Amino acid sequence: MSASLAAAAAPSVAAVLVAAVCASAAASVTAVLAAVPGAPSAAAAGVHSFPADSTMVRIAMTENDTGSVIVTAAGGVNGPGVSGAQAVMFHPAGGGVWTVATGAGCAGPWTPVPGAPVATPTATPAAAGGELTLCGDNGTNTTDQGTISGVTNSAGQARTVNTLPLEEYVADVVPAESPSYWGTLGGPGPQSHAWGFQELEAQAVAVRSYVLAHPGGYGGYATTCDLGCQTYRGTRYASPLSVAAAQDTAGRVMVMPDGAIATTEYAASTGGYTAGAAESSPFSAVPDTGDGICLTPLPAGYSKAAVCNPSHNWSVTVPLAQVHALWPAEGTTPTVTVSARNGLGTGGGRATTVTISGNGTQQAVPAYTFVGDLGLKSDFFAITSGPAQPLTISGHGWGPGVGMGQWGALGYAVGTDRGQGSWTWQKIVQHFYAPATVGALPGGVTPTTPPPAVAGGYWLADTAGDVFALGGAVSHGSMAGTPLNQPVVAMAATATGGGYWLAASDGGIFTFGTASFYGSMGGQHLNQPIVGMAATPTGKGYWEVASDGGIFTFGTAQFDGSTGGMVLNQPIVGMASTPSGSGYWLVASDGGVFTFGNAPFEGSAVGTSAGSPAAQMVATSASGYLIASQGGDVAAFGSARFGGSVTTADPGYSGRVVAAAAAS
Repeated sequence: MSASLAAAAAPSVAAVLVAAVCASAAASVTAVLAAVPGAPSAAAAGVHSFPADSTMVRIAMTENDTGSVIVTAAGGVNGPGVSGAQAVMFHPAGGGVWTVATGAGCAGPWTPVPGAPVATPTATPAAAGGELTLCGDNGTNTTDQGTISGVTNSAGQARTVNTLPLEEYVADVVPAESPSYWGTLGGPGPQSHAWGFQELEAQAVAVRSYVLAHPGGYGGYATTCDLGCQTYRGTRYASPLSVAAAQDTAGRVMVMPDGAIATTEYAASTGGYTAGAAESSPFSAVPDTGDGICLTPLPAGYSKAAVCNPSHNWSVTVPLAQVHALWPAEGTTPTVTVSARNGLGTGGGRATTVTISGNGTQQAVPAYTFVGDLGLKSDFFAITSGPAQPLTISGHGWGPGVGMGQWGALGYAVGTDRGQGSWTWQKIVQHFYAPATVGALPGGVTPTTPPPAVAGGYWLADTAGDVFALGGAVSHGSMAGTPLNQPVVAMAATATGGGYWLAASDGGIFTFGTASFYGSMGGQHLNQPIVGMAATPTGKGYWEVASDGGIFTFGTAQFDGSTGGMVLNQPIVGMASTPSGSGYWLVASDGGVFTFGNAPFEGSAVGTSAGSPAAQMVATSASGYLIASQGGDVAAFGSARFGGSVTTADPGYSGRVVAAAAAS
């Protein structure tokens, strides 16, 4: 995220802090990592096309806002009265109109095109699928897709606007914010890429959401800007990986509970804990254990020994003369202390107020002012100094800490997050942007490569709503990091594997991916808590089961019997439906299995590790099911195939598995 990402949004403490400390946060990530000696190069992707992408983005090209708009193209340029010219120039003639001229290149010479001046002249590539080169001020050129226009803002000033489809914009911005080669880091992951690719996909969702959160928000004549909003340099940084990240997440945005697209701010590094309400963050403050990433060794082809976050910890020395120059009333040897913090993270969290004392007076300075005036990396710092000695300021992170940290997202993706395993992009954005959830952009592009349903894959979930994708299953999100009224106790998946439901003990239902809501027991009186659920084969209904075996049906789900009213040796803990939807199984905490309708008995987990105690069951076919224990062990029965367990995927796992669902 570049400095003015927040500048386009409504002013806030967080926005001011972004402008103060993030002037080159994203650029620093790209510059530091792109310069890794021997790193495999991210070859330019060339023109990338996203079918049916009707959402357009208008970018104010601020590197060319002092006058004429000059455009060239390898295959020629079209414009008002111009066809196939080597270059065109639109020159402001006053009154909101422009003259048009043609030339041999950025430097001309120029030949006027006959005719009256035109309003909002637009240059397009003469060759199908061609790109345009904007000849910017001071020789700063960009190669851009779409069209380039001369516009006049409300103050009558000449401005340049590049208009292109949303997903092409996302593919260009992602690698300018997070270097493409991050997508090559880590072991083999989903979608035939390394796990680091999940960070690029999370970045794509953040970029797309941010640019759509305030349409027309830049001066009223553009959606966004090229450098002060998100870092857009045309196709300069585009790569096959950035194109794939845009394609695989196409149309996905973060949506706030009120239905608004979230203003998904992000920066280089959170320092280990994201900002909270004290920093005017709209997102829940959460730990960022991925921020301390130090990845070594790198894959073959990298000569550098490691990729480590240089801003996770930092320290600077500030002379007292510099403090005195900014706050002279407190004398030449002031005492400077952090007098208030937000209470989140190491050492009490981010500074909110700094007190400067001396010369018989003192003043409280907002931390964001202190950070901006001294040019510090973040407000997550501590101050130590002796009498009349320079200040030693030790801190964490680079940026305001609002929303996603790019280094932390990479750490979560490649699994250097203190034992939590590799995270999918869905899990990354849900973590950093809660209470926002992943949603689909109305009328947007359908992802060209939707997550497949993998035969034999399944999900496990724990009480916090955290979801583990095993055996090839792909995550569609979770409730991790979101406060819950009651713990999650069950889950069920759609028949295609494109989504799933989570159920809480009060009967509340949460939907992810393509799963739809058909009602719940949430808010209704229950004799016993809900412990399990299952979905119909059409995905248009589901069952919930209570610990006494009582069954509740929703949508097209039908009732085929229950253990309600029976005396049970152990309480029911879960259920699964047959593929036809005409029967279901119930499993008790000792691993015992009860069958109803056309569900066959294929064995039980009584006496096995999967029944010590059992937590949930999931059907994989008409004659097979899995039973999972609270510790994450899994046992297969009938035709079900074992695909792994939480204990093998994460040996240090200390949570409690309570739910499971099959990917296909």
